Amino acid sequence: MKRQLFTALLAIMCTSIMHSSQTLWVSQGQVKYAFDTQQIGTMPFSHAGDSLTIQNKAFAVNDIDSIYVTDDLIEGNTVQVEYQGSKAVAIIAGNIAADLTAAISAATVSIVQNSLSQQEVFYTLSGTSSNGSFYHEGQYKATLTLNGLTLTCSSGPAININDGKRIEINLADGTTSTITDASGGTHKAAFVVEGHSEFKGAGTLILNGNTKHAFKSDEYMELKKSFTGVIKVNKAVGDGININQYLEVKSGSIIVENCEGDGIQIDEKTDTTKLNNGQLIMSGGYISINTPNSEKKGIKIATDANITDGLIEVNIDGTAINAKGNITIGGGKIYAYSASGHGIYAEKEIAVSGGYIVASAATTVGYSLRSGASALSITGGNIAAIGAFVSIPSNVTGAAPVLTYQGSITKNNFTLTDASGNAVMAFEQARNYLSSKRHTLLLTSPAITDGTTYTLNSGATLNSQADNWHGLYIGSDGIGATGTAVATGTAAAPYAAMK
Repeated sequence: MKRQLFTALLAIMCTSIMHSSQTLWVSQGQVKYAFDTQQIGTMPFSHAGDSLTIQNKAFAVNDIDSIYVTDDLIEGNTVQVEYQGSKAVAIIAGNIAADLTAAISAATVSIVQNSLSQQEVFYTLSGTSSNGSFYHEGQYKATLTLNGLTLTCSSGPAININDGKRIEINLADGTTSTITDASGGTHKAAFVVEGHSEFKGAGTLILNGNTKHAFKSDEYMELKKSFTGVIKVNKAVGDGININQYLEVKSGSIIVENCEGDGIQIDEKTDTTKLNNGQLIMSGGYISINTPNSEKKGIKIATDANITDGLIEVNIDGTAINAKGNITIGGGKIYAYSASGHGIYAEKEIAVSGGYIVASAATTVGYSLRSGASALSITGGNIAAIGAFVSIPSNVTGAAPVLTYQGSITKNNFTLTDASGNAVMAFEQARNYLSSKRHTLLLTSPAITDGTTYTLNSGATLNSQADNWHGLYIGSDGIGATGTAVATGTAAAPYAAMK
């Protein structure tokens, strides 16, 4: 074997002189190391001749299957893992070979990075396996590109990133990757990231959580502005997405379906100095939670929510959006539908200054908008909120005029018209609220003028093709016949009741 290696090395030296840059390949089982011949330098044997060292990576001679040279160039700092059914193969760039310890058994891949390494590793995972997994361990930031990966694990998480640093997850443009874990284990999720997860790319990630959560991030989770892809949870025994520290959505989409736990749960780190601890921050993008049979929360937030843009649609049996702190809404569009709980619930304060909100709570016990501290501030925005209990706390503040209606509201289309009979807004009501002793409906919009008398009408004709947000129409577009008068009232800040 030593003679073969020596002959190969002589050939390498000759070809290195003839070509400016080539790749020296060292193959060990299911792992191949790719060294740039211009970076190799000397390649010493041990005195016993039983090991060979290339760029500080020591190889046991008896473990080398082959060594050869090609014109193929492999980018530095990269690791390519391809799953091929019952096995996986990996290509590791030579410049980081000494920093990594790779072990592959069948389709189970484990790569551990030296704790002293200061090199970012760029992984690309592709291919398909019905009984495989990927594990990375390190103490430096890393990037993980999913390039059309279909990976199912039969014994634990399919992807486990044991690294507390920034982990960039890139969904390759135009690809779909599906990650599924084993059933009945003790692991946290199908896809686990111990560090900070940041999403980029324009691909799709589909997650199936068979033991607990579908996706778990032990620090924050951020959807970057450059992320235009989709993260979709098909199912989860626990939460769809479970996060420690905070969730920040700037772009892209999160779609969660069929969860037995919360759709998205954002927990608070025990270190209270952590940035944005326990918060939801949304300045763009799209969140959809559709688990109507779950009595859990659609979005459960450990501290505060700050929403300035983007779209949120929640359809759940329990409370749609729940925060232990404040909920601040300055823009965007929110639909919060609860079959048997509350629409939007903040244990401290709800403050609305812009955006579009449709909140629909349970017909018997639900609050559409509720704050535990009885603090609701409305200074702007468009709201149609309906629930069985009082939609507004006792100490409403704010400069925007608000109208409320207390009484029975049947499944119907409603309009709000001014003294001249002109429609200023409309609301498509999808279920019956028959209580006559509680506030059930709250309406506000910049189209409503303080001091002006308005009429609430039932039985309106609406054109669903016109611009609307879950049945909330602003202005007269899409409104045909305005219907029959139900109640009247003069708009006032902070609010005025219609009778």
